[in-house]
Amino acid sequence: MLLDDEVKSFLSSQNLKLTKKNSNPRPFDQKLTMDNLYTVAKCISEITKKDKIDHFTKSYIWKHDVSDELVKIYGKGSVYDENKKNEYDKFFAQPMNLLSYFGVLSRDEKKIPHKFKILDQNVLSYIHSQSDRSLKFLVFVSQEFAKQNNLSNYFNDFFSKETSDSFKDLRTNLDIFIRANTNIGERRPNPHEPSRIYNKIINHLAYDLGKKGSYGNQGAISHDTILLEDLQYNSKNWHDHDTKKPKDISRAEWRKLYYQNQEKNKKEDVFENGAKRDVKERHNHLSEYSGEKANHAHHIFPKGDFPDLRYIRENIILITSGEHLDIAHPMGNVKKVDKKFQINLLIKKLESIIKIINGNDDFYNLKNFIKVLNTGFNEQLDDNASENEIKDFLIKRLKTLN
Repeated sequence: MLLDDEVKSFLSSQNLKLTKKNSNPRPFDQKLTMDNLYTVAKCISEITKKDKIDHFTKSYIWKHDVSDELVKIYGKGSVYDENKKNEYDKFFAQPMNLLSYFGVLSRDEKKIPHKFKILDQNVLSYIHSQSDRSLKFLVFVSQEFAKQNNLSNYFNDFFSKETSDSFKDLRTNLDIFIRANTNIGERRPNPHEPSRIYNKIINHLAYDLGKKGSYGNQGAISHDTILLEDLQYNSKNWHDHDTKKPKDISRAEWRKLYYQNQEKNKKEDVFENGAKRDVKERHNHLSEYSGEKANHAHHIFPKGDFPDLRYIRENIILITSGEHLDIAHPMGNVKKVDKKFQINLLIKKLESIIKIINGNDDFYNLKNFIKVLNTGFNEQLDDNASENEIKDFLIKRLKTLN
């Protein structure tokens, strides 16, 4: 699997200058998000491998049983539903346009409908290999696009000030750039059309820096820093005026309570579903605790209490239904957690992680596991803690419960 620096090097080798001569003037667009890029990249990889094909159209990927299965998590209906045609057209087209602009796919401009081909399977696999990598890819392409098009100073000025005036200046400069270097808005003038492209770039970079970004279709400055949920396709709006946050509670705590209290949120999001599916397949549907046949992907630290850990593989362990609903959650009460068994599961998870890492497989990351422990236990374990140090830490915690 490619490393982050190798992906950055790949992108820096591409010519990303935006010009009117470019046949693909929309590398970013309104519906392009981290999760739908992840899903479409996975669809392309699985379908081309399954069907043994080199070239494909958007519709071929879109209207396929593999895609129909992978998009169920969005709750939008079947890809074959004609009533969903407009939404799914954008859902598949926009990630494919981005992938072709940045050299991962090729797009034959001479044929309508456009025919695509995978140019770099390693980069495509990187995007859908782990839940956080599609987001990393969007950050990397936004950074390289800004750099090659001499836009970095505009972004840096806004992020250093984070004021309404500096945001207006950024939008003005980006609007001028888009109109000067594309045909967007020439045939059907729309004052908001350029923002559909650059709002995405703003928010990818803002998330990476922990800064404010763009909010709403017309692109006002966000009330707070851009969060992971702001970048998702089925994003829930955590902004105060949308979720009626009480004034005496922090936004972070409100997000946690809002997540716990919303019945709608019982449905897993795309990354959570993908992480669970990946863990099940990686461990061959065998319990990581007992080795018995298993199909329950369990959050060691409950997602209701720790929503930001819900899609991290290192917080998900494959166990049997009995281990899950009889032991991990006594009497099947998912609001209760057996603290001793929780630590035993963490020890078993650590063993799984080390075994896979020692096999030169990057499916798991030990630093991610340390992040899980620090978040779940509110601790400050060193990011570079060794296997033995982590195990000693867990055993000591287990002894305090005896």
